[in-house]
Amino acid sequence: MRPRKVVIAVNWRQAAGELVLIVVGILIALAISDWNDRRIQTQDEQALLGEVRTTLQADMGVLEIRLKQMSKAAAKMEQLAEILTTSSPYEPSMDHLFGAAYGMWMTNLNTAIYDTLKSIGLQTVSNSELRLGIARVFDSHYDGIQAGHEIDRGVIIDVMRPYYLQHFRNLKFNESATPIDYENIVMDPYFKNIVEYRLAVLDSNQIASYTAAIDEVRRVLV
Repeated sequence: MRPRKVVIAVNWRQAAGELVLIVVGILIALAISDWNDRRIQTQDEQALLGEVRTTLQADMGVLEIRLKQMSKAAAKMEQLAEILTTSSPYEPSMDHLFGAAYGMWMTNLNTAIYDTLKSIGLQTVSNSELRLGIARVFDSHYDGIQAGHEIDRGVIIDVMRPYYLQHFRNLKFNESATPIDYENIVMDPYFKNIVEYRLAVLDSNQIASYTAAIDEVRRVLV
């Protein structure tokens, strides 16, 4: 006796509906996963930007203080240059002017958060304008400040120090220096030249670099 064939009726409409539900469920799950990933990325980005903001705010305070110090020193050097031009009689208060020409500043800026950001990837910062601004602050302006320090340090060590050690006493960096023979110094064209050179280097390297850096940091913070 031949076995009977069992015919199973397939409800294609129901099967299609179930397939659609499965696909929709998968798409919803993927969408939720993608949303959650973006949420986590946004949280990570905001956390990093918060640290960048804190770092830049702290550095801004340091930069502004240092710029004021250097601007005051530059003003004193201008006074000193005028004294050397007019050969004014010596006064003890001039020691502060001589000391201003024999001073330099080193500023330690915090780049740790930027190193972290680079290791993770600058693309973590989704805003392209902000990303470029942050890069300019650290890669351009901060590097420019450090390069200016090295130039300034070279002027002090190689040009100013030999002369000051020979012609001054009571040397205090950035504060004062007492002439051993004022008349000889004030009539020495070489000393006038090195004072003017020191002032030019301070203006064009340090003061200009700090001013530009402060402006850029302010833009990024905004």
